[in-house]
Amino acid sequence: MLPSPDENPEVLDGAVQEALNGETLRSDDWNRFVGALETRRKRLLIDMQDADDIDSLLIQARIDEINEQIRLLEEEAKISRFVEDAVKFSYEVRRMNEG
Repeated sequence: MLPSPDENPEVLDGAVQEALNGETLRSDDWNRFVGALETRRKRLLIDMQDADDIDSLLIQARIDEINEQIRLLEEEAKISRFVEDAVKFSYEVRRMNEG
C-alpha cells in the first residue's frame, strides 16, 4: 500500500513536480509573486497621491501594467493548483484502491 501523504510527503511532492514538468512553479510560488506585486501597487498608489498630473499619469500606467501582471500570475497559480490537486486526488485514489 502506498504511504499516506502525511507519512511520506516527498513521494507526493515528487509526483506533483513531475506533473508540473519540473519547470513550472508551484501555486504558492506564483502567489508569492502576486503578493510582491500587490505591495508594489500599494506603494505606487501612495506615491500617486502626492504626484502632479504628469507623474500621476505615469504612475497610473505602471499600476495598470502591474494589474495585468497580477492577473496573469493568478491564472498561472490557478493552473498549478489544479494540477497539484489532480495529482493529490489521483494519489489518494490509487492508495485507497491498493489498500
